[in-house]
Amino acid sequence: MPGPYAHELQAGDRYDGYGFTATAELHQQFLFAVEDYNRLYLDGDGDGPPLVHPVLLMHMTPRTRSPSFALAPGMGSALARDQASWLQPVHVGEALRVDWTVTRTYEQRGRIYQDYVATVHDSRGDLVFRRDTSSTFFTLAMGTSA
Repeated sequence: MPGPYAHELQAGDRYDGYGFTATAELHQQFLFAVEDYNRLYLDGDGDGPPLVHPVLLMHMTPRTRSPSFALAPGMGSALARDQASWLQPVHVGEALRVDWTVTRTYEQRGRIYQDYVATVHDSRGDLVFRRDTSSTFFTLAMGTSA
């Protein structure tokens, strides 16, 4: 059994972090998907390799990417609120690390809510991206057909 389940985490608890590299191949796929060919994402800003598209960082930071994220059987989760802050430029080829910390858990309208912050640091340890998110948990109807 995995443990603990996501809805059991409380303020101060952390999901396991993970690292990834914003490779040229990965980045190219995002540019193609969003059809954004701005020269900053293709050629760079004059200070190095091309800049990583913001959508790539958004895509890599949901807590569901954490190796320790697990929902209890019969439970689901949905995004409730989200605020993203880009703090430093990120260049293609950089190694990055994502970490998640639960900041608050509360009940509202009969549902459990969880606020958490996702942070992305570069290989120098500099904070480059922060995402403050709230999610809600709900029970799935078991044994029903659509």
